Amino acid sequence: MVDLCPITAAIIVGAIALYLKNFFSAPSIKPKPAIQKKDFKKDRVYLYQFKRLKNCPNLSPFCMKIEILCRMYKIPYEIVECTSLRSRNGLLPFIELNGEHIADSSLIEMRLKSHFNIPSLPADLEAQSVALSKMADHHLFFLLIRFKTAVNAFYETLIGGIGLPSFLTPVFVPILKAIFGKKVYARCAGAIGEFEWSELDELLHKDLEVVQNSIKGKFIFGDKMTPVDATVFSQLATVYYPFRTHISDVLEKDFPKVLEYCERARKEVYPDDFTV
Repeated sequence: MVDLCPITAAIIVGAIALYLKNFFSAPSIKPKPAIQKKDFKKDRVYLYQFKRLKNCPNLSPFCMKIEILCRMYKIPYEIVECTSLRSRNGLLPFIELNGEHIADSSLIEMRLKSHFNIPSLPADLEAQSVALSKMADHHLFFLLIRFKTAVNAFYETLIGGIGLPSFLTPVFVPILKAIFGKKVYARCAGAIGEFEWSELDELLHKDLEVVQNSIKGKFIFGDKMTPVDATVFSQLATVYYPFRTHISDVLEKDFPKVLEYCERARKEVYPDDFTV
């Protein structure tokens, strides 16, 4: 039998007790962070997001989706660019509306619809809208981000966004690619599975085929943009316009109808400030 000194024994017992406490305690979410905009204007949306790009409003499709919804429905909003601020969930975007912190783009969309009395689509179209939006945000997104994070231009854009001197770019790109790329791979594998590049390409084509077949007019449900357009366009725009990837080739070669749709949506919601 091994004799333990009182201090060692106390440490071991304490560690076991802490482990058991964490193991058996009920999961809990973090409290909402303090409101940043103390002098907020009533019914103005303060949208906290990543820094804007020169050739695309944002690198995040979820940030871009919320801005598009505000523009589509003439909702008063103000962009707050973030470097370190994050939502309760540790992500961007989040909004503040009348002194309330609201995180997650899906919840933000729901709150905007209810607060600003945005009418729902007819039941059959609403069901299609939700299904296509979920596919875009929870399957297509993970395919796109795998291809997006495979090119150095993605990391160069990130470095440019945080204001590091350009001469440091060659040093930080491989470091970011190793760290961030590994994290993205793990997240994608957990969400949709582990696939070879050729398999990812097959899945990408299938998702884009669904999008293409869903376009019934100028936009997905006709001549007027709806929330599903904000979702689908944001996913595609944030990977097509900032820099070239495999997705650029796929859209241009195999899905010109989808690319034409993106151009129409771009001109509809960003006629002036979506620059090249």
